[in-house]
This record gives sequence, structure tokens and C-alpha cells, in this order.
Amino acid sequence: MFESAERFVAFCRQRGLHPVTTAVAWVGAHPAITAPIIGARNLDQLKDSLAAIKLEMTPALHAEIAALSPTPPPPTDRLEEQKKAA
Repeated sequence: MFESAERFVAFCRQRGLHPVTTAVAWVGAHPAITAPIIGARNLDQLKDSLAAIKLEMTPALHAEIAALSPTPPPPTDRLEEQKKAA
């Protein structure tokens, strides 16, 4: 996961994006998420998280970010469903 995090931070820096802002916007763009849960220890951290409202998370940007880390394996309680679908 550290490698994925490093790729994500480098990706954001190359595009002039703040990693926290981008992460919150990415999570918030998922159709199953009604509101990302954010946490902050100070006002600056809160500002970075809240700035996600202004970041346009296009489908292309969302896909680029998703490609930075491997897809996690399905939960073990879902393996039977996955076999039935195949």
C-alpha cells in the first residue's frame, strides 16, 4: 500500500493537485458514497479536505487514480458469488 500511496502523491504533484483534496474528491465521486468521512487535526487539514468540493473529478481522472493501485481481492465471503457469475 505504501507504493500505491507514493504513486498517488507523485500523480497529484505532477498535476498540481493536493493529495488530500484529490483523495476526498475521488472517494466522493463513487456512486455508492453519499458523503466521504473526513478528519482533520487542524484548520489547514480541514481546508484541504473541504477543497474537494471544488475539484472536478471527471470519469477520466477517476479512472487514472484508480489505476494507480491494484484492485483488492474480493472478500472471502463473496468467492461463491464470483464463481457463479463466471
